[in-house]
Amino acid sequence: MNMIKAALLAGLMVPGHMAQAGYANNFNVYPVAANVFEVVVKSGRAPGDYWCGAGVYVISQLSRSSSDRIFVWRGRGASVGEPGKTSVQFSLTPPQQGAVTSASNTVDLVGNVLSSAQARAYCYDRTIKD
Repeated sequence: MNMIKAALLAGLMVPGHMAQAGYANNFNVYPVAANVFEVVVKSGRAPGDYWCGAGVYVISQLSRSSSDRIFVWRGRGASVGEPGKTSVQFSLTPPQQGAVTSASNTVDLVGNVLSSAQARAYCYDRTIKD
């Protein structure tokens, strides 16, 4: 009986991991300045697409804590890393005007903030919708 439970639990855990891995390739991340990076999404333009990229980058590439806060540094605009594309710039430090308290996940509000875990969770949301 315990073997069956373990197999079921393992089966439930795999799709989420695979979902993140598949959608985590939908963006490119480029350093822009000290503590500032930009996310260019390959397909989609929803705020969650950009947050997904930022969350994965901070946790997986920078090896930061899932509780670290990610701030919108600059809303949608021209990409530095991929000219001709649109990007959003993020930072682990608040912009000069400070953090903004918002119930929205908008990436057009400078100072809007999510934890890196909240940002990465948008990868799962997107996979479920697709």
